[in-house]
Amino acid sequence: MALNPKNGPLGGSMTMKKLILAVLIGPFALTACAQAAPRSSEYFAAHLDEARQVVAGCRDGTVRGEECANAGLAVEEADAKARFRRFRGRD
Repeated sequence: MALNPKNGPLGGSMTMKKLILAVLIGPFALTACAQAAPRSSEYFAAHLDEARQVVAGCRDGTVRGEECANAGLAVEEADAKARFRRFRGRD
């Protein structure tokens, strides 16, 4: 089937320009819709400075969602371990 620039490859209403535009813009539109998965509490346990920044953002309202809970859990666990080490005199 030969491509006709006036009718497009689909033989109807879609012109070649619209097809090219859809092919070029399509992946960007799909990427914009996809949201990154929230980082886990294990990630934040390994990156405590970043977890503390996320917790601060959650408090002031600039960060929302599951990352708030995950970062908060990691910070709480790290602080509890540090308190226990101090209690035992090993800090």
